[in-house]
This record gives sequence, structure tokens and C-alpha cells, in this order.
Amino acid sequence: MGINCSSISSVRDSEYAAKLSGKETVSEHDPFWNQLFSFTFRPPMDRDEAIKLEQITEAWCRMLFENNQRTGTFSTLVKLFLSRSGELIQSVDCENKIFVWQTQNALFIIRHLCKFGVENMSEEKIVEQFEARSLEERKAELASSDVLTSLDVEKVCFVQFIEALVDVIINLPVIDFTYQLHVEAINMFLVLLSPQIFISNPSHLGVVSQTIASHIPQVKINLLMRALLQNFIERKPIPTIEGDSKPTESLVIGLASAVVSGLKSAITFGGAPVVAVVEEKDLLPTIGRQSCLLSLALCMQCSPHQDGTAKINTFQESLRLFRHVQGPQFVRNNGTNTKVPSASFHINLSRLYATVCDELTSELTTLLLYNLLHQNTDVRAFILSKTDVESLVLPLLKVLYAAPMQNSHHVYMALIVLLILTEDNHFNKSVHEVPIEEARWYTDRQLTGGGVSLGDLIILVLIRTVQFNMSQMRDQYLHTNCLAALANMSSYFKRLHHYAAQRIFQMLSMLASKMQKLHIKHKEMQLAASNPTTPEACQHEVHLDMESSSSMDLGVVQDITRMLLEIVNSCLTGNALRNNANLIYSLLQSRTTFEKLASFDHFQDLLQNIHTLLQIFDDRLEQMNEPTMTVEEVHEFIGEVVVQIPSHRLKKYPELKFRYVEEERPEEFFVPYVWNLIYHKSGVFWNPGCVQLFTPLH
Repeated sequence: MGINCSSISSVRDSEYAAKLSGKETVSEHDPFWNQLFSFTFRPPMDRDEAIKLEQITEAWCRMLFENNQRTGTFSTLVKLFLSRSGELIQSVDCENKIFVWQTQNALFIIRHLCKFGVENMSEEKIVEQFEARSLEERKAELASSDVLTSLDVEKVCFVQFIEALVDVIINLPVIDFTYQLHVEAINMFLVLLSPQIFISNPSHLGVVSQTIASHIPQVKINLLMRALLQNFIERKPIPTIEGDSKPTESLVIGLASAVVSGLKSAITFGGAPVVAVVEEKDLLPTIGRQSCLLSLALCMQCSPHQDGTAKINTFQESLRLFRHVQGPQFVRNNGTNTKVPSASFHINLSRLYATVCDELTSELTTLLLYNLLHQNTDVRAFILSKTDVESLVLPLLKVLYAAPMQNSHHVYMALIVLLILTEDNHFNKSVHEVPIEEARWYTDRQLTGGGVSLGDLIILVLIRTVQFNMSQMRDQYLHTNCLAALANMSSYFKRLHHYAAQRIFQMLSMLASKMQKLHIKHKEMQLAASNPTTPEACQHEVHLDMESSSSMDLGVVQDITRMLLEIVNSCLTGNALRNNANLIYSLLQSRTTFEKLASFDHFQDLLQNIHTLLQIFDDRLEQMNEPTMTVEEVHEFIGEVVVQIPSHRLKKYPELKFRYVEEERPEEFFVPYVWNLIYHKSGVFWNPGCVQLFTPLH
């Protein structure tokens, strides 16, 4: 690093890096620092670049921390950043781009050193490095009898550094020449929080989190979370300068040339072209993506504990209590106006909704949406009030439809979001009123020609997801939540498309056939186990197979079948019966399926209404004495019969209603999941050999 460093490779021969890690104390006022902060290469943007830089600088990082307790060099570096951070607002007002750029470089050096620290020492030791003072400082204190107590020294510099990072994110406007400084501040937070990934316990709460919880007031935490959410909403791209299509580096080189001309007579860049940056926006560390990652890391971590008592996660609480900029100040309660509880902050939910809909196929956005829907009642109410609900639901369905190619956690979170939406009766009604002109991504069958509603598409995708899960993943939670969402919707099924109705009963037919096969296999195993001619060792293997395979599979299939029959009954005993001719038509065509299911005692109670309906239609057909009917005549016949069915003929069941409930210790799922996303998507490289929280993909 330093003024001569225009590429990562050139760091290898940097005299400034050598001096930084040396045994000599460098004064805060030494011109060395301005020269150190004037390197012109951009921070690593991919894994290969990060590994290359770490290999070059590893020995220097180690030497710097070994010498720091004597030289105080790292502490001086941090203090210089603190001094500069206090002048950033004025520098931005004056458009002092060089000052901002050098401050950004200073923060990058601190982040690079801290990342080495989190991988090679404890969090307590890292904090000690922030507080280290040079021998000269300590001698001066002894001479003046002005010795600081351990209480005075403890975490002072570290806390100030955290406060400075928060102030950068909160107060500094996001414009072209401050953009990378914002990203660097967010990445710095991620690095300081990252000791979590080197510990297998998801409930671990690091020194940084504890420091923020105890030293940063809730007002500033609210401002921080608002800034992160606003960054996500605005989705500002990495800036480019006029006439240059390559982001990030062009700005750095442009600023560097001004500094270099003042410090040296000439610098040759060798005429080499600027290295191209990956053009795909999802692969670049944009401020929106990094802000989303940091907000998830802060909100999903385990809540701090004090004296054995759980405390509220202040970051999660901030996101739970923010409201729309046009939100009400009072609500009607029993005829009186009741003041709405104070909001943590206000934000434009219309813009948030638009961003979420545009980015929902992103795993990060899906997880953020889950958190907001689950925690923030205002966000949930706002989303459920939208008339263009298809803008939100269609991307979720795309994720579920592509389940074989998606991360299983992403599929699960998309499903949970859909389940939360189906808890609302208005949503369940409205989805059947939203026509879908086309869904090109749905390739199982061409859904054109009209008549397909958003509700139909939800049914089709959920049924498909259950089938995929049964054949591939075999995750009980996945199919349970799919069926729970269908169950919530079932009382409101209306004018189902014939294909959606067919898929419900085709699923039942498949389940009935599977149960018959498993039942026969189970019987054969029982006979083999009880056969006295079977060798004892083989009998033992048969018993193990029965316990681990067929018995378990049969139980799962029976549970799925029962749930699906409950969903069918929910349609048959409510208003849905009179509004679903296609459903009745498909039911009448599925007589053989119900005959198979009737052979199992497990379903007799749920087949009662179906048998009653079949009998009613058989009786009416006999009275009509019509040998053949067209499809149109059948639908007309169904419409006439269903309005005449006495309500007492069909047994009523309690309304199916399922609600998503988070696990008792949610951090055991969410902390590894969030940090897995940060590890793979933040653009920051961590040594995979040190990771214990999850198994990183190489």
C-alpha cells in the first residue's frame, strides 16, 4: 500500500507497508500517513483477488500486531481515521474528493488488518489492539504522573471507532465520491461481527454486538437501521465517471492522479488498461446489497443476555417498530382515539414494496421480507392492502417453482412468506380475482387462453413443490407448510381453473397408489420377519428396514393424504362448493382414487362427504337418464345440483387455519443461514478453513 501501489501485485514491494508493520513508532503528524493512504488499486472484488492480497500481506499483518503493543501503530491508524471522520461532512460540502478518498483507503487498511485479526486472535485481543499505546506515550504518562487507569483505557478507542462507523453510515450523503466509503464502513462492520462464523455456537454474542448494545443509544441504532433500509430501497449502483463504463476503479484512478501530482513529480502506470469489473450487478458489492447483509446480521443475531435475563435485540426492535411516512398517529379503539406507539423511524413503504417486488428472486431480499412481515405489523398490513399483490406473489412462486435449482433455505423462506400472506382472509379472496395473462416460467403446461387466476397459480406451484419434496428433499417442514398455505386458502377457492382442480386430485391419486405400494411392502416385510424359516440375522435386518424406511414413508404419505383430504372437505362444505364447477368435475372423475383410499381406515371420516356427493350426483344422473353429455352440459348440470344440496347432508369441519410460529431458538437456524449468505455474497473473503458455524462451499 502507499503512493506507489497501483495494483495488488505492487503491494509486495511497498516500502509503506513495510514501515507500517515495523518496530518504529510513527507519529500521527508524519507525512507517511498521507502517502500510505494514497494507493490507487481498488479493494479486492472477488475471491481470487482477496486471496492474492492476503498472501502478500500476511507477514506484514502479523508483524504489525506483534509490534503494536510497543509502537501503537494500529492505534495511531485508527485515531487518524477518527480524526478524518470528524471532518467528512465539511469535506463533502467542499467537494474535497481527495480527502474522502484517502479516508476510504485508511478504512480499507483497518478492515484488512481487522480481518486478519478475527481469523488469528480472540475478540478480546482485537479490542486490546485498538487500545494499545506506544512506549513513548506510556513513558510520557509516567513522567507527568498522568497514568490512565485500566477503566479509562478499556474500549475507549474501540467504542469511538464503532461510533464513527455509525456516523458515516447515518450522516454522510451517498453520492458518487462517498459511495465507496459507505460500502467500506458497512464491510468494516461485517468484519468486526464476523468472529461469529469461527464459533460453532449460533447463540454466541460477540464483543462488537455487546459494545453496540451497551454504548450506542437506541436513537442512533434507529437512525442506523433506517439508513441501511434506505440504502436497500434506493439500490444505487456503483458509480462511474463520465465517459467511463467501468465502475469503482475509474473514480479511484482519477482521484489518485491529483494526489500523485502533488507528492511526486511523475508516476507511470505502464499504460496498462484498467481491469474490468464484473458487469453483473448482483455480483458486485453495491451499497444496497451490503446494507441488506448488515441489517440481517444485526437483526438475526441472538439477543444479548444480562444477569441471566434475556434482553431485546435492539436492531430487531428498531425494524419491528418503524412505520410508513404517512402512517396514522391515532387508531380507533372502542369509539375512542388511541395514540399509536412511537415509531422507531418512518420510511416510504411504497418504495420499499416496489424494491422488494423487483428484487424478490434474490435470497437476501426474501429473507429481509420474511423478517419484516413476521416482525412489523405495519409492513404486513401495508403489503396486504396492495391491489397489485401479484407483483409480490409471482416472484415468490418463481422461487418455489425453481426449487430443484434453488438453495433449500431460499425455498423455505419463500414458502414461509407465502404462508404468512395466506393467514389473511382478504388475501385468500383477492388472489382468485387477479387474472394471470401468462406465466412463461411455468413450463409444466402452457397457461394461456384466459381463466387462470393468481390463486390457481399458487395452487399449482404448491402442489408441485410438495411432489418435488416427496421425491427429492423429503423435508417434512416443507410439505407441511405448503399444505398449511393451501389449507388457509381452501375455504376461499373460487372458480378454480380446470387444470388447478385436476392437479389436486392427481396428487391424491398419486398418494393413494404410493400408499398401496408401501402397504404391500410393509405386509411383505412383516411376513418375512415372522417366517420361522428366515435366518435370525436376516430377520434383524428386515426389522431395521421396517423401522427406518417403509413404516416412516407410509406414515408421512398418510399424513399428507389426510391433510389434502381436509383441504378438499374445506372446499366442499363452504361457499367454495357453489363456485367451483371444475373442482366438482375433477372430483367426479376421480372415483377410482377414492375407492383406493376407502381401503384405509385412516381416511374414513374424511371420505364421508365425498361419498355423499358422489351418491347425490349418481342419483341425479339416473333421474336425468342422459347417456352422454358435453363438457358444457356437465358444468351446467353441476351448477344446478350444487345449489340444491341440503346443507345438513354434508358434515361440517372446523375452518382450517394455520399460522406460522417461529421456533423457540430461531438463532439456531437464522444465524448460520445469514452468515452463510454474508460469506458467499458480501465480496469479503474469509479463510474457509477457520469457519465452524457452517460448511462453506468452495
